[in-house]
Amino acid sequence: MRYVAALVAVVAGVAGIIVLRDATLSTHQPVSPDSRTELIIQVDVRDPEGSQTPDEMVEALLLYCRIEVNSDPVGEIVDVGDGAFRAMFQPAMDASNRRQFRGCLEDWTIDQLQVEVVRLADAA
Repeated sequence: MRYVAALVAVVAGVAGIIVLRDATLSTHQPVSPDSRTELIIQVDVRDPEGSQTPDEMVEALLLYCRIEVNSDPVGEIVDVGDGAFRAMFQPAMDASNRRQFRGCLEDWTIDQLQVEVVRLADAA
């Protein structure tokens, strides 16, 4: 009976390690160089410095977080109103890069700027 319990514990431990590895491992998939990822964010700026505008803060954040992924901004970062901004990145981000980019954006990287990612997906 002890051997069966030990075997079950070993199998459960190995399965747990595999699941944890898959959840935390950054594995990248190939993407077409012509593909794009669309980003839409909702921002809330609280008590900005006098010389900083929300547009400047969003641009700084996107350029900073871009360092962590293999995609570059394409075109302008567009203020679509009501605190929402839209940007395109090329090439598209795979799932691992999207997860890392989202984390950077929503991580209070810039003081007084809170960001919620509304859409981060391949552009049509």
